[in-house]
Amino acid sequence: MEARTEAQAYQIRAWRGTTPEDVVLLPRRRIVQYLGLNAFELVTGQDLGFESSLRVFADFGLPRGEAAKVDGLRAEDADLQYAYARYAVGGFEGKLGRQLYIDSMDIMAFDGLRLRYMSRFGVGVEAYGGLWLKGSGILSSSVYQPEGTRESDSRRLEQGIVDADSSLDALEPVYGAKLLVGDLKGFSGSLGYRKALLGGKTDLERAGLELRYGRGLGVSALAGLDLDLLQLKPAQARLQVRLDRELYAVSAEALRFTPVFSTNSIWYYFAFAPRDEVRVRADFYPVGPLRYYVQALGSLYHTNINDSLALASHVDAEGAPASTNMGGAVGASLRRGSLRSALDVTYRTGFGGNQLWVDLTGGYSFDQGLFDLDARLSVAHVDDEFNPQLRGNFFGAQLWASRALSHATRISLVLEQNVNPFTRSDTKAFFLFDLKANL
Repeated sequence: MEARTEAQAYQIRAWRGTTPEDVVLLPRRRIVQYLGLNAFELVTGQDLGFESSLRVFADFGLPRGEAAKVDGLRAEDADLQYAYARYAVGGFEGKLGRQLYIDSMDIMAFDGLRLRYMSRFGVGVEAYGGLWLKGSGILSSSVYQPEGTRESDSRRLEQGIVDADSSLDALEPVYGAKLLVGDLKGFSGSLGYRKALLGGKTDLERAGLELRYGRGLGVSALAGLDLDLLQLKPAQARLQVRLDRELYAVSAEALRFTPVFSTNSIWYYFAFAPRDEVRVRADFYPVGPLRYYVQALGSLYHTNINDSLALASHVDAEGAPASTNMGGAVGASLRRGSLRSALDVTYRTGFGGNQLWVDLTGGYSFDQGLFDLDARLSVAHVDDEFNPQLRGNFFGAQLWASRALSHATRISLVLEQNVNPFTRSDTKAFFLFDLKANL
């Protein structure tokens, strides 16, 4: 059994019934509880188990009327993060129930069955299917609700809007399969396919390829491609080559990021604005407690902006549908005994304006690790040419104190203060109580 209770205090901006000049901040004062119940070897000698995680919360500072001003915001509720039975024998593994699925294409949750087999030759296959959950997974979008229903469409249906489509709140089946390759002379990878149906029509259809190579110190590489089969365009892509030595490491990386939307969303067709990025980094590991890194960054934003908009004047003078952003970062870290610290400085200029970020962290462990004290100080200067709310100096400070009461319990207090031109002053306090019991 694992349990954690958090008391959280912060603010969130309201979007309905407000304007950029009349900002409304909604206070959140909520108690959040996490409960995990896990069981292993339910049958003696068999790899049969059960894992689950439940989140329950109640907000004492946000009435239901105010919560309705923000899509996806609720005053109280319970979310089942995952709950599944697992069985494994030999190279076979099966999971049944609500589960999280993470790969190069997405982080998603679904109610269903997942089967996986890996042969002793390092080659295997995987298949899964069920109902897609759009509000229960990690980093899930607020425009989706559990059991595959889209919250924005449900709200339009409740309001009796004429143009609302009753099929848009239907359950959404999702299924997929993968060919797997384990560690074969340093190579591993997978080739996958995924499809989701909404109202009997294709809502998402993707293919994903992942390849890795590495054999300890020396040259390693990884590549990933997420292909949108409906538009026949790459959605996400990544290629990295790295050289590791005892005293240093160098790497070069190219990436593409693209927004992912439902095919029922107008943004899927008119907001296709990918970003390409190149990173070159070098890490140094000299003898002693210090570590250093230096990194160069370059981004290309494909901004297809309507020429009639004033915003179009900020893109390239030739009217090209792309803009660049360049910059770099340097950093150092220190670990000596119970002391730990790190400093990162990042500067970027070009598309979106100039940005300078300085982040300093430090921590110390007392009483053989029973008490930890960590602090963080962040300073940023942002001059965003598109958003007037993102201009000026931004300051943030955080202090985290944690005390272990026993091998299974720990309490923590977190204080945070942010000062910026947007929220002026924003203070947050978190109290955490962690309990872990093995039965």
